[in-house]
Amino acid sequence: MNAKHRHKNGVLLVGYENQENLGLRSIIASLRKNGHKAELQPFFPGNNHAVLETLRKLNPSLIGFSLIFQFTLEHFAELMRYLRQHGVTAHFTAGGHFPSLRPSETLELIPELDSIVRFEGEESIIDLYSQLDRPAGWSEIRSIAYRKGNIVVLTPLRPLIGNLDDIPTVVRDESITTTAGIKTAYMLASRGCHFNCSFCSIRQFYGTVEGKLRRTRSPQHVAEEMLELFTHRNVRLFSFQDDDFAARSPAQKQWIGEFLKELRRNGLSGKIKWKISCRVDDIHPLLFQEMASHGLFAVYLGVESGNEKGLKTLNKQTSVGKNMEAIETLKQMHFALSAGFMLFDPSSTFSSVRENIEFLSAIGCDGYFPINFGKMLPYTGTPIEQELRLQGRLKGTLTHPDYDFLDSDLDWYAFLVQKLFARRNFSPEGVAALLGTDFEYRLAAAFDLDNSPEDIAAMKNNIARSNTLAVQTLRKLLDAVTTMGAETLLREESTLLSIADEEWTGEAEITARNLRLRQKLHDAVSKPVKESAGFAEKLG
Repeated sequence: MNAKHRHKNGVLLVGYENQENLGLRSIIASLRKNGHKAELQPFFPGNNHAVLETLRKLNPSLIGFSLIFQFTLEHFAELMRYLRQHGVTAHFTAGGHFPSLRPSETLELIPELDSIVRFEGEESIIDLYSQLDRPAGWSEIRSIAYRKGNIVVLTPLRPLIGNLDDIPTVVRDESITTTAGIKTAYMLASRGCHFNCSFCSIRQFYGTVEGKLRRTRSPQHVAEEMLELFTHRNVRLFSFQDDDFAARSPAQKQWIGEFLKELRRNGLSGKIKWKISCRVDDIHPLLFQEMASHGLFAVYLGVESGNEKGLKTLNKQTSVGKNMEAIETLKQMHFALSAGFMLFDPSSTFSSVRENIEFLSAIGCDGYFPINFGKMLPYTGTPIEQELRLQGRLKGTLTHPDYDFLDSDLDWYAFLVQKLFARRNFSPEGVAALLGTDFEYRLAAAFDLDNSPEDIAAMKNNIARSNTLAVQTLRKLLDAVTTMGAETLLREESTLLSIADEEWTGEAEITARNLRLRQKLHDAVSKPVKESAGFAEKLG
């Protein structure tokens, strides 16, 4: 390829696409608006060959990789080595939270990279693309990093994009995905967050650069995109990926009010459903009742901890009582519900973990929604990562950071919990499947596509069994470690094996029932699509 004309061959962006990579799709839209060819290649570990095949067809001059978090670096490093080994000579750049916050370390870890586009990429990648043939001019491009000899050059940062309405609507070339037979699109109404939770890198990502911590598109702009997808792509479910959709500020409450008016004005109220993520202190019953009347159907709630010490460590600026109140409010209003929860954090003790277990029991054993839990990870750039480093407690590797607790027996307990619940919490056949099936059942019922009260009751019973089993196992293991000591428990295999056997046998039974329920639902919602117009009629 002639380097002189390399910039004319277009751009390929590569990244995870579990729920539409809206960041990459926005960058592609901006490139196309400026007259450049740009395409998206979904990536997941193991599909290196598929990426290479796409490259051979398109022969792009610039390839951008979406390295959102640090645990993805090894997979992308392997991909880039593979591409270079197979003769790909295009310019490699990367973006995302970790490369933006740690550009020098990223370039050192992945020598195949030529540059990094830091923070918001819509404008910087256009400048980089236009200057690919002029490395001497790269210093004039704002918000990038690159090597110059043995040093890494960090150019001045450009301010955040002031008006999000100026960004063209994200590209959706492919067929729309479906959820329980309902066409689904992922949306973004805002960028950033006003809060500063110690474990979250959102504040650092947007707060490092000049500009507002949280910016919103206009309600009209968002509603128009939804109307376009509803009218021309038959989308009926919209999943908002905003970090905090229902922010509690007066300005955001006003925004929501105007947004609901736009949904009504565009004839969308009563015809669509939508999902948001928010904090527990965003839950105002009257506001959420009004949102529900315009289609709000599901809420992901950032709960994170069930004890006061943990909430303080995580800087959630809320309380256990507020957590409980928010969850009960959403249950009473019959929203589909899921929640983020960390059983362990750096301040954890056996006492706080027990409080967390009892909190999970209180919110989950009724079977309203599947509980899930894990250990807080110290992501790069977060306040808690910095605190752990200062304390000398940060361990692991750059891509897989970790920490020890102040009680070695608690370290063993956390290790055993991870081993016991790996399948339940992280396998597609585990609690993730329960989460998905529960959501699909609720969605089908919301659109009146599945009229089987028995199946819905069976789903709730299955979730209650799963949640109750998990809580009981956590308690038994905690009691065993605290009474026997970790070393004795590990030597006396019978107690540990008994706990594991009960958990895994119960999980297998629950999974089998869940798979049958999932198949019944999929059969039910696919039949109307194939055999009658009833499905379309029910969707309005």
